[in-house]
Amino acid sequence: MRRLANTSRRRRSKKTRRVVSRGLVNTKSLSFDGTNDVARWASNSTIPGLIGAGDFSLSWWVKKADFFPTGNGNNPILWNSLFFSGGINSFLMTAYGDSALGSLPGKIQIIIGDGSSNNFLALTSDNDLSSSVGDNTWHHFVLTSDAGASSRTAKLYINGSEIPVTQTSNSVDFSGASLGDIALGSITFNAGSDSFFQAEFDELSIYNSELSSSDVSAIYNSGVPADESSRSGLVGYWRMEDNGNDSSSNSNNLTITGATFTDDVPS
Repeated sequence: MRRLANTSRRRRSKKTRRVVSRGLVNTKSLSFDGTNDVARWASNSTIPGLIGAGDFSLSWWVKKADFFPTGNGNNPILWNSLFFSGGINSFLMTAYGDSALGSLPGKIQIIIGDGSSNNFLALTSDNDLSSSVGDNTWHHFVLTSDAGASSRTAKLYINGSEIPVTQTSNSVDFSGASLGDIALGSITFNAGSDSFFQAEFDELSIYNSELSSSDVSAIYNSGVPADESSRSGLVGYWRMEDNGNDSSSNSNNLTITGATFTDDVPS
């Protein structure tokens, strides 16, 4: 009987450590069913304004039942937005299926472009990641970008490690770009109907700086989200703790439709 009691105490202690890290209590994530769930910012200019003309970084946790889809399609890992206005404006963050065309099967691609040849950033993972980024498992992603003098460079990190990528860019300024109605859980398309995808998201943060590899390692924190409230350069921080509130000083809150909060969190 004593052994059972001690085991129970150890289990409770372990569960507490899962959700408490560096002062952070993380009990909820936001779940999208892929049917009609979505979370939107008040303005289409919110995300372009936050990534802006200078350095920026995005960090988020995501869990998907089907991370790399079967077939030749692709599956968003944060959002996909397509906006037609004088060109194809886009902000795509996606994973390609196992039979995608060309060299894309099992790869992750991120494209930001305002429809001109002067403002764009595109990167694609060099390797097939389908065996290392598994289904039904929480993964931590960080995209960092250095604006540079005349062109951007970018890095992609997954679970604390930098991923080799091939990239092209001559972009400096996204602050005024019309990238469409960027939304969590949705593939937005102003020239047609929106569609939706299944995912769980937690601890989304945006910075007006290029995070270093040590910063990324600290945020990943061996798989348990860390408290980002005091990190320099924080301009957006959505914790998904029973609301869509932005915990940064900018207060760019999300309006959540359909998506539900769950106690399934990275741990």
